[in-house]
Amino acid sequence: MKNSQEKNSYHHGDLKRALLDASIRILKEEGYKALSLRKAATLAGVSQSAPYRHYPDIESLYADIAEEGFIMLAERQRALRLKYKKRPLLLFREAGVSYVEFALEHPDLFRIMYGNQIESHLKYDSLVKTEDQTFKIIVEIIRDCENAGLIAEGNTEKVATSAWTMAHGVAVLLLGQQMMFRSVDLKQARKITKDLIQFLYTGLKA
Repeated sequence: MKNSQEKNSYHHGDLKRALLDASIRILKEEGYKALSLRKAATLAGVSQSAPYRHYPDIESLYADIAEEGFIMLAERQRALRLKYKKRPLLLFREAGVSYVEFALEHPDLFRIMYGNQIESHLKYDSLVKTEDQTFKIIVEIIRDCENAGLIAEGNTEKVATSAWTMAHGVAVLLLGQQMMFRSVDLKQARKITKDLIQFLYTGLKA
């Protein structure tokens, strides 16, 4: 166990990073219900009072965790856009599938990103900015399809919203094992998502 001097040795940036890393590990291993400021502090190896330098309450920690989730999701979507830059229709499909996979790989992080643990995202400017930047990647993917003549131009943001909403709905139903997703494995989830995206694309074709 770290001694008191070691516990207080984190400088401003390191402490916050250590608490976020610890929190995400707790989410992955035990679920969001197990997360607390005290538990994050213990896992990060800092004093029980240390988190309060950055987080006055658990919701403010949730906000930073949600922002971290959107950063992870955005990096994933940017990598896909680079990989399939010459194949926009495949990119459109894979972006939706990747979103669902992200939710299934990080279920408790996903719940904090979109659940009611945060009363209002509007209280956290940095979180809202990161959310908007993540959405812009989807807009860019739709614009790639428009520029390739695959989708009719003129409603880019509405189409992006429709695509995101559909993928999100699939992810939520899968996480809750609801409706037609009660007994679906990852391979089946990919196929269902691809089929739904293809159905959406058919209605959007130029």
